[in-house]
Amino acid sequence: MDAQRIVNYFKANGAKIAGSPKDCDHAVLVTCAVDSSNEERSLSRLEDIVRELPEGVKVTIGGCLPSISPGKLTGYPVDGTFSPRSMESLDAKFCMVVPMVDIPRSNRSDFDSKGGEQGKAKLPREDYETAKMGFKVVINEGCLSDCSYCVVKKATGKLRSMAPETILAQIRDGISRGEKTIMLMGSDTGSYGKDIKTSLYCLLRQIRGIPGDFRLFIHDFNVNWLIGNAKEYLDVFSSIDGQRIGGISFPIQSGSDRILALMKRPYRAESAARILKSVRLDAPHIGIGTHIMVGFPSETDDDFASTLDLLEYVGFDFVTCFPYSENTFADSAAIGGKIRPETVGARLDSISSMLGDKVKIIR
Repeated sequence: MDAQRIVNYFKANGAKIAGSPKDCDHAVLVTCAVDSSNEERSLSRLEDIVRELPEGVKVTIGGCLPSISPGKLTGYPVDGTFSPRSMESLDAKFCMVVPMVDIPRSNRSDFDSKGGEQGKAKLPREDYETAKMGFKVVINEGCLSDCSYCVVKKATGKLRSMAPETILAQIRDGISRGEKTIMLMGSDTGSYGKDIKTSLYCLLRQIRGIPGDFRLFIHDFNVNWLIGNAKEYLDVFSSIDGQRIGGISFPIQSGSDRILALMKRPYRAESAARILKSVRLDAPHIGIGTHIMVGFPSETDDDFASTLDLLEYVGFDFVTCFPYSENTFADSAAIGGKIRPETVGARLDSISSMLGDKVKIIR
């Protein structure tokens, strides 16, 4: 969404968006460095761009990479950097008339503008993925967690929640233009409002009263917030009419308490499984999903078996599984007992065999 906002920013200031690096007067690259694989993809793209740029043309690097791994940019023709929280620095750099603050966050991206238009898909995963490609409303930035494997907080900073009236206005505007799915987005949507004396369940109660034919989806809701306010969330989930909430992703990461402690995840597996099972029973119309990280340092066969037990007990509608990918700046990099790739692959295969079309494996 940051990349789309930057595109809109340059267009609003009369800049022509080049079709390829070779036609650029200046290149701007928005990076991702959430883990080593995404960091490598960003650096690979930077190399491709630099290779095609005309002589003397430089690159401005945005996104998380400059904040997380600035040393990786050494040797490239970088003319400046910015983070997700310092995009306004582009105003002075490019002498723009329309400032960044006047460019609203886009609810759709040019890259996925055809998504979210198919209504209810056959499978909960398809339903959720379709909504991710559709109309999106960012409700917060930053995070209150301190997960040992994550370095994104170095770039996104502390939690900053959007005002409820701003969020509700975007939702009403989308519905008025015929949007059928609304995806609430954030680094951790469950932490919404902790900095402005409100909460996600209060926001959902307000959304519940908006008329219109639409379905709501919630991205990356850390389960500790659900555990801490179980009564309030179960009430709002079960009281929203019919199919109004289509799907929610609750990243669990592991079913092993030992691994969760090493990850610095603030909950126990049993508590997470129990509350999610309650959501399944009290609000069966909601598609429940999760993320599972396989091969975290020192993960044993018993740890992995606990994860399989959790998956079976909750009965998620959709699951995204991915191997642990280390960033040298993350705290987890110092944890011993790295897992062999073949062991990780076998464990991913086990989950795939167990869950079938409910799981998406990212290798």
